[in-house]
Amino acid sequence: MSMFLTPHDIAEILHISYESALAFIKQSGIDYIQIGRQYRVSQDAFEAFIKRKGQWIVSLDG
Repeated sequence: MSMFLTPHDIAEILHISYESALAFIKQSGIDYIQIGRQYRVSQDAFEAFIKRKGQWIVSLDG
């Protein structure tokens, strides 16, 4: 089962602001779910997106 990441999680991982992470989620084409004003991205979808772009190496384990 995939864990879900919040914009705050993505901001921390990529070392960007919350606003930039939210823009990334909305504009990158990555699959996300929105419940009310909350956004979630599956960790698997995020990792796959990063690997496809081949621009960053991201470790979500620490």
